[in-house]
Amino acid sequence: GILIDGDKAIVNNDGDNAISNGGTGTQVNGDEATVNNNGNTTVDGQGSTGTEIAGNNAVVNQDGTLDVSGGGHGIDITGDSATVDNKGGMTVTDPDSIGILIDGDKAIVNNDGDNAISNGGTGTQVNGDEATVNNNGKTTVDGQGSTGTEIAGNNAVVNQDGTL
Repeated sequence: GILIDGDKAIVNNDGDNAISNGGTGTQVNGDEATVNNNGNTTVDGQGSTGTEIAGNNAVVNQDGTLDVSGGGHGIDITGDSATVDNKGGMTVTDPDSIGILIDGDKAIVNNDGDNAISNGGTGTQVNGDEATVNNNGKTTVDGQGSTGTEIAGNNAVVNQDGTL
């Protein structure tokens, strides 16, 4: 995959990405990173991550579909003031699988595509205060232990404008 250490990185992933066996597709360690995923991203397996950012003010634009299974993470951000725009929709299956995971305060997630969460997976999980999640697309949640949006923190807002 791609590994960048430094601030203000910009990554454009225009092709399709397949990540498995504990691998990471794109990893950025630094503040103010922007990752544009225009192709489809498939993540399978425990410890596997499509896009991982450690830093504040991160932005991920997911325009291609996101398919996460086997305990993998599609987008994983650790840092405050992160923004994820998920326009391509996502499919998340299996326990411990998470489509979008943010650990930090003041996160904003916009889910504009159709999302299907099943078999114990989690679509969007935010651990931090003052999070906002806007679910504008259709969200289907099926199966025991499956969760569409989960927030652990104070002063959170979820706007469910799409069909649930």
